[in-house]
Amino acid sequence: MIFVTFVDIKPGQDEQAYEVLEELKGDGVVTPLLIGRTLAGADILLLLHSDKMEALDDYLIRNVRNLVAAEELVVIPVYEFALLPPFDSVVELGSEQTDVGPEEGSGEVIPEGGELLFLMTRVDIAPGMDREVYQAMLSIHEEGEGITPLMTGHTFHSKEFDLLLFFLSGDLEGVWEFVKLIRAINGVRDTHLDLFAHFEALVPLEQFRELVSSGRTLDLRRKEHE
Repeated sequence: MIFVTFVDIKPGQDEQAYEVLEELKGDGVVTPLLIGRTLAGADILLLLHSDKMEALDDYLIRNVRNLVAAEELVVIPVYEFALLPPFDSVVELGSEQTDVGPEEGSGEVIPEGGELLFLMTRVDIAPGMDREVYQAMLSIHEEGEGITPLMTGHTFHSKEFDLLLFFLSGDLEGVWEFVKLIRAINGVRDTHLDLFAHFEALVPLEQFRELVSSGRTLDLRRKEHE
């Protein structure tokens, strides 16, 4: 199962905390997949994989909550986590090295300057519309020039949001146009956008693909052929 962890860091200790957390390694049960600096209420986001809740709790206590700089920690389980088809075009996952290779019949998606914006959209869904909105997200391919939808997942219900969508964009104008499309989906009540100042994969990309497509997560490509 995939878990998103939001870590609030004490002011003035952001760099020290990030330098420690970007060195996180798996312990055989819990595997850190991705880390990013967010420009939102929380300061650092971690994406982790684990099939055992108790092991995840122990891992976070040992490796995150023991940091003097860490003030608050929020963990959100993400069910039915799926890689979207455009993810297959990504050859690296990090704000300094992200490259999106050309797919057949299309040009490169990477913008001038060689860097892409990495964003996460939290989607609040109207009661009773969860499946409809989730299926709509799974059908997203490339929506607009420079937009690369990467992955989505249905979260355990909260007051604020019920679904997460991660995507890359070449510019902020493209972000706005893409979010407008999401907000037009029937059943979407509200959206909240998180922009990452920096992000990087903590495991090789092939291992990332393998882990997020295993267990209770969904492999979209298999599901489409069922």
